[in-house]
Amino acid sequence: MSCPRCGAPVQAGQEYCLECGVRLEHEPPGPVDRAAATVAERHTWAGTWLVPALLGLLIAVLGTGAAIAISGSGEDAASVSTATGGSLTVTETTPTLTAPEPEPTTAATTTAAPPPTTTAPPPPPANPAAVTWPRDRRGWTIVLLSLPQANGRAAAAEQATRARTGGLRQVGVLDSSRYASLHPGYYVVFQGVYDSEPEASSALQRARTVFPSAYPREIVP
Repeated sequence: MSCPRCGAPVQAGQEYCLECGVRLEHEPPGPVDRAAATVAERHTWAGTWLVPALLGLLIAVLGTGAAIAISGSGEDAASVSTATGGSLTVTETTPTLTAPEPEPTTAATTTAAPPPTTTAPPPPPANPAAVTWPRDRRGWTIVLLSLPQANGRAAAAEQATRARTGGLRQVGVLDSSRYASLHPGYYVVFQGVYDSEPEASSALQRARTVFPSAYPREIVP
């Protein structure tokens, strides 16, 4: 320590400077300063710096020990579970891992598909009723059957119905007595009104599927 006015050395606790006489104002020494002064008085080789140095060293040692302890506890906490490459490090504090319980599944309610709807085929076109030979018409037709008029017209009409049921169209009944090209006294069941013999012959095969003895014939009024 030195005098703040003249710079002369002063002792700890000195109230006045011995050189210039100025009153020395200083704060009362703390515990560390008093301990350092006491050590310096008892041991001439030790200065006032020894006690603060030892105290700082002690604080440093205690701080280092505390840091090591905190670091060790942190490593223990961090090693509870460590996943590396798909493996799990298990310690005593690691809880047992269990697979979750499967959730109950509710069977799905299936609704039966409605049966496929079937569309009925359209009915075949109605076969027209018996046709009559056009008045004063000369042409060709296919004679399906000739019945004596003594058997009655109803028998001929029945055969005409049979022809239409078999799928033949333009079927009718002629009174042979009214036409010059036919033998009188018969009811002729015919099919079709054609302009020529070849046209009538082209439909002959179909007519023979129902009446095998059918043949083409010219009709002359």
